Amino acid sequence: MYLSLPLPSTTMRTMTITVFNTDGTTGPSPYTVSVPKSGDTKTLIDALSIACSLKGDERLLVAEVYNSALIRYLEEPSEVISLIRDGDRLVAYKLPKDSEDAPIVVFRNQRMESTLASFGRKSWKSFGTPLVSSLPDTINGSTIFDLYQKVMTPFRVPKDDSSDADHIIGKSSPVEETTDVDMNSDATESTGINNNDCDDETMTEDGMQFYFINERFPDQRMKIEMDQPIRLTASQKRLHVVVCWQDNGLEQYNFSSLDNLPEIYKAVLFSRRPQETCSLYACLEAFIKEEPLGPEDMWYCPGCKEHRQASKKLDLWRLPEILIIHLKRFSYSRYTKNKLETCVDFPVHDLDLSKYIGSRGQQISNHYRLYAISNHYGSMGGGHYTAYVYHEGKKGWYDFDDRHVGPISEESIKTSAAYVLFYRRIQGDDNRLDDTETGIDSSDCTT
Repeated sequence: MYLSLPLPSTTMRTMTITVFNTDGTTGPSPYTVSVPKSGDTKTLIDALSIACSLKGDERLLVAEVYNSALIRYLEEPSEVISLIRDGDRLVAYKLPKDSEDAPIVVFRNQRMESTLASFGRKSWKSFGTPLVSSLPDTINGSTIFDLYQKVMTPFRVPKDDSSDADHIIGKSSPVEETTDVDMNSDATESTGINNNDCDDETMTEDGMQFYFINERFPDQRMKIEMDQPIRLTASQKRLHVVVCWQDNGLEQYNFSSLDNLPEIYKAVLFSRRPQETCSLYACLEAFIKEEPLGPEDMWYCPGCKEHRQASKKLDLWRLPEILIIHLKRFSYSRYTKNKLETCVDFPVHDLDLSKYIGSRGQQISNHYRLYAISNHYGSMGGGHYTAYVYHEGKKGWYDFDDRHVGPISEESIKTSAAYVLFYRRIQGDDNRLDDTETGIDSSDCTT
């Protein structure tokens, strides 16, 4: 009999996300959470909410950062997290829960830098991690400035003279017109920025100049006048603002925590992820577990002549003399294909299947002894097969690896490469020998 067993779906993944407070009280903090590899965005946010002690009146906005910009927002609860790579960087912003439908402002920082491609000429380049804040109902240029100063408070370098901490906005000419801002429109006028754009009339004391930018076309921008009222379009959920810094302003803040975000998972040189383990009995439990059928798999009831939601369950009724167990190490989803490196702890001398048999009236043994293992090394794209086989005559295990055949200790046959297990029924109770009597640690799985 050929039995194909799934590996339990509790396989976990460790993920590190940096959480930002948007009220200006504290700086960013990284949090590491463990979530199922097959989990979704909701699972990740729920675990992160517990880790960062999210309050009842707060919510988390999770986004991916790349090149000092938020390139996508994890707002769909059912989106699978298997698409998130270990080298990606995620951030989460604490926002008021009552402002869930309110628009937000996303601040990006820029400074003058020279590159080899520009032959030493300086141009504006983004740096650090974007900062986020909720927007009130009524806003103007000064509101944008105040919100930015608030979220930047944790990064300001302390000064001995408290009077130096006061932030004074440069005077600007009164403006009576209201600016309608829709920087998501492709028709927005594109204006370049150079050093002359940062004039003294609208520059803050900290050496900053504010511009609206288009989310899809960052080079399209419009200068923000401090006293000018701003009105968002009805469909606009995010207002994007770039903050251009002068060198004298940069010295007043510490941007190190904004420049160095941790990756989702950072592998240490010559190290591996913690080995995941499960028992063969756990695989059997997952195989016979009752599974509800989804709406797309409705069962047609011959009695009422209607399709109804049902459940399915598999049971073992009879067992053969030779039992072959295949471990489902290859995982498929809509977007990804992976090999599961879980180390399965399987019995060597006494696999007891008595409680899994549906027919209990038979007098034959339900105990099995392992006599061979087929191993697979590699990935979905290719790999290498070896075998461990027990030699009855010499009473020992042997390793078959292409042309190489040699003895191997029984303690070494349990590895994360085990793919197919071969068992033979034990005839009679006198021949049964459990792992305790052999002195083997059944939890000793090696890679």
